[in-house]
Amino acid sequence: MVVYDHTAILPVEYVEAFSKFIEQTNLLMDRLDEILIELDDWRHYALDIALLDLLDFNQQLGTLLIHKPTLILPLFAEAIQQVAERRIQVSEDRYSMCIKKYIHPRLVVPPLCESVCKVNVSSIRSSDVGGVVSIRGTVVRAGTIKMLESEREYMCAKCQFKFKVYANLEHQNGNLVPPTACPSAGAKPCKSTTFNIVEGSRVCRDYQEIKIQEEVQKLSIGSIPRSIVVVLEDDLVDRCKPGDDVVITAIPTRRWKSLVKDVRPDIEMVLTANNIKVCNEEKARMNFSEEMSKQFESFWSSQSNRPLFARDHIIRSFCPMICGLYKVKLSLLLALIGGVPRSDTAGTRTRGESHCLIIGDPGLGKSQLLKYCAKLSPRAVHTTGIGTTSAGLTVTAQRDSGGEWVLEAGALVLADGGVCCIDEFDCIRESDRTAIHEAMEQQTISVAKAGLVCKLNTRCTVIAATNPRGKFDPDESATNEEWDRKVSSHILNGQSSTPGEESPLGRLWDFEKLQMYICWVKRSFKPHLTETSEKILVQYYKIQRGEGGRNAARTTVRMLESLVRLAQAHARLMMHTEVTEQDAIMAVSLLDSTSTLTDSATNCSNRMHAPFPDDPDAEYEIGERRAMWGE
Repeated sequence: MVVYDHTAILPVEYVEAFSKFIEQTNLLMDRLDEILIELDDWRHYALDIALLDLLDFNQQLGTLLIHKPTLILPLFAEAIQQVAERRIQVSEDRYSMCIKKYIHPRLVVPPLCESVCKVNVSSIRSSDVGGVVSIRGTVVRAGTIKMLESEREYMCAKCQFKFKVYANLEHQNGNLVPPTACPSAGAKPCKSTTFNIVEGSRVCRDYQEIKIQEEVQKLSIGSIPRSIVVVLEDDLVDRCKPGDDVVITAIPTRRWKSLVKDVRPDIEMVLTANNIKVCNEEKARMNFSEEMSKQFESFWSSQSNRPLFARDHIIRSFCPMICGLYKVKLSLLLALIGGVPRSDTAGTRTRGESHCLIIGDPGLGKSQLLKYCAKLSPRAVHTTGIGTTSAGLTVTAQRDSGGEWVLEAGALVLADGGVCCIDEFDCIRESDRTAIHEAMEQQTISVAKAGLVCKLNTRCTVIAATNPRGKFDPDESATNEEWDRKVSSHILNGQSSTPGEESPLGRLWDFEKLQMYICWVKRSFKPHLTETSEKILVQYYKIQRGEGGRNAARTTVRMLESLVRLAQAHARLMMHTEVTEQDAIMAVSLLDSTSTLTDSATNCSNRMHAPFPDDPDAEYEIGERRAMWGE
């Protein structure tokens, strides 16, 4: 990018050029009209300036704004005021308009170049100080909103000279430093050191500090997520909370840390935000092409006569490096897809996210499945239960550099809108484990720590893995020749140059296609229950409630809600617009298999060893008889 000399143009020329740009942009003029009609004259307003549009209008002007924002942005604000004054004079609604003192130019749509759009926090260097950068991250800490005295006017007690002193944000907390000498430039210098504050000259601004962290799911293995402090001012404060995904357009600034006796003073880099955009709606979304959507639709239309074969082809594509585990992979796939959340007239939200707990012996691939789930979700947090506390999973209270208590988000808050995978779940203490119950059921966390009372969203799917309880019995035979033969063949085929096991429909889907399909069905399909599917789910629920040896803690209303979520998730997987009889029966079969030691549908003594059925239609008929008649 070419660097221009900003001193070659007078400030008046900058203001005229910016005024011309605003008047020629219809969106800016419409937004300016909306601001001028507002009733609150002292409120801070934002006028979004698209950098790409400014570069198209005048490349030199846009480039100077990117490289010298601290000098050019005040001129842009002055141009906005001039345009607003002229607009009021010629507008038909001029009697309902009034000048707003605080209209801030907020930069959006930056150019896609390495010097502006940073991949992560680690890519910001000292050479970027003073320029404009755009970065995406997750808010992990949000400080309290403070009042910052940004401007104060003094009058010399000797020569009556008036001058203004501004807050220096390069010092900790941006304190305003009183003057030490009179700056008057007379024929005879004034050496006075006594000054009086001009009454009514103090200018205060809202001030807040947040900390953003690199998105964990976009880091490579072994990379430590870096974080950086972001300073918010005026209308930008209180725009986000811990756990939010944000895109920030800011100016990197140096700042000295607090002075401590006998400790070398250190300098850190902070971002002074010019604009912040919360992207919570984009957490688990991906960009889909029309060609990809047609490809998915053609896949199902070509297999309309045997849909379960097509479904099993997708299930086989899930974590193909693990052999078998048919029911486990189906359960995890349905948990990732989830049901349809709903809200009643009173505003009470019923979650659509399903949770899954995998229990199995060591060496069966539970950790590998969790890693694959975390990788498959666009937003995921993967952690382990060893050394994990309730504060690490939910939220913790810490003191910031100024001594104020702030909240720092834990794993469940950071996974809001995605998946939280917890390995070695049995290693978490019982008291810490109960802390996530509210997060799993209510999808929120109520915090009351250090005088801070708030509620944070944890709308995520929790997938955990644990080893079974009890002692190992060496006399119990756990050999399965058929299973051992399949596993050894699968491993050897993976190590050799010959291709491994494939689906009867041909080549399995690759990782990107499977990830795209999950996000596509979650966005495109909102299946609802039909009368037939409702009868099946209610009938199974009544049978379970009427059994003499039933588990009272299991057969509650939550069991019926779980059946609904599983049926909706299976309908999404099959690209159904409504929950059919087949979806309801598969949900019943899947939930029923988790309550028995053996899987009667597949005639397998261990569900972790359940292979993919050769004839899924026959298995469906077995599940249908069990669901309809309780056989």
